[in-house]
Amino acid sequence: MMCGWSGRLQSILLVAALLQWRPHFVTAFLAPNIGAKHQSILIGKFSGNDETDDDGDEPAIKPYRNRSLYWTLNYRKANPYEKARARVLGFGHRSKDDWDEARAQLGQSGQYVPSYPDEMYAPEWVSWDEWLGLMRSYSETKNLATNILGLKSLDDYLLFVKSNSKRAEGLRIPVRPDIFYKDEWTDEESFFGK
Repeated sequence: MMCGWSGRLQSILLVAALLQWRPHFVTAFLAPNIGAKHQSILIGKFSGNDETDDDGDEPAIKPYRNRSLYWTLNYRKANPYEKARARVLGFGHRSKDDWDEARAQLGQSGQYVPSYPDEMYAPEWVSWDEWLGLMRSYSETKNLATNILGLKSLDDYLLFVKSNSKRAEGLRIPVRPDIFYKDEWTDEESFFGK
């Protein structure tokens, strides 16, 4: 006879192993109220480690803060990373400090946007600059434009941004570097290395 969390956990693992269920199904439906530590143990038992799911093709989703894995998976399904990020871009935050200040004043980050997106969307997370859609620094943009994209002039740059607006947005480069970086900008020759 088994008792306590250890016994329940062993029972759940036994049932799941017999039926060959995916670990997320087990934690979501058989044990939604157990703590994050025990949910991680369940996932680890099936996947062999904590970093990937049982297929080994994607990082494992961990419970968000004090929520259950079941809640986290449902939230992520209803509010995927790109959908939440699109909302955040509309807020117009200029820095991580601005994000923190708005969150402190409002008590939340906005409708359907988690307060700690780096934890909720850990597998997809790149950086706060990417999440907030912040532009690269002058030197990063200059390096990207000249060394990686191979642009030779401001006209080439403007044509690239106009014809590849989604890519430029993803690269986080401004439409007009001469205006956006007005404090650092001296002239076209120094930016493009002529």
